[in-house]
Amino acid sequence: FRSTPTTFALSSNVPVSPDYVLGPGDKIVVELFGNNSQKKDAYISRTGTFNLPILGPVPLAGLTLSKAEDIISTKVKNELIGTEVFISLSEMRSINVYVVGAAYKPGTYTVSSMASLTNIVFASGGPNKQGSLRNILVKRKGITLSNYDFYDLILNGDTSKDIRLQEGDTVFFPLIQNTFRVDGAVQRPGNYEFKEGDPVSSVFHYSGLTNRGNLKVEYSRYNSKSDK
Repeated sequence: FRSTPTTFALSSNVPVSPDYVLGPGDKIVVELFGNNSQKKDAYISRTGTFNLPILGPVPLAGLTLSKAEDIISTKVKNELIGTEVFISLSEMRSINVYVVGAAYKPGTYTVSSMASLTNIVFASGGPNKQGSLRNILVKRKGITLSNYDFYDLILNGDTSKDIRLQEGDTVFFPLIQNTFRVDGAVQRPGNYEFKEGDPVSSVFHYSGLTNRGNLKVEYSRYNSKSDK
């Protein structure tokens, strides 16, 4: 996080999953072929509808891509005899998300509707020096949806808990609560954040021991509270 990107855009060739939720600003291509041959390439309107060729408007906002395909296919099959339909998503809308708390660059970010929490963390520069990487919160309409530990990604390559964001979501970086420092014969000496209940063995995993054959560990604790 030493620098932040000046632009943030996902590749236009990113595959769109069937559970992608449509909304105003998404661009749909509908092609009719058979007894009726037409093509319509247009955006879902602000009211959430898409104007199908010949058949007129159909509400699509809030539906998954697979559900929208089923609805359109059924409508064409029932109302246009001998006509088949092909549906695709040609352009994805942008969404606004908020980055707040102990963030390196807090503010509003306009990103692709395919953006995930990880994308936003990198795009915003992550937390500042006081911000937590192990307790990143995603809030939607005031409700906490996710408590994300970024160590899972950077140390284990685990993206299973990464989530896709929606319009108006808030990414909140709380303050760091607990830290430890590792020095000596390790590959990555430095300061680390830990969660309550983390075992001592996590220290070795995070820092990477260079000598496992003859291991000697010295442990010290600093207590900021004065003894009474």
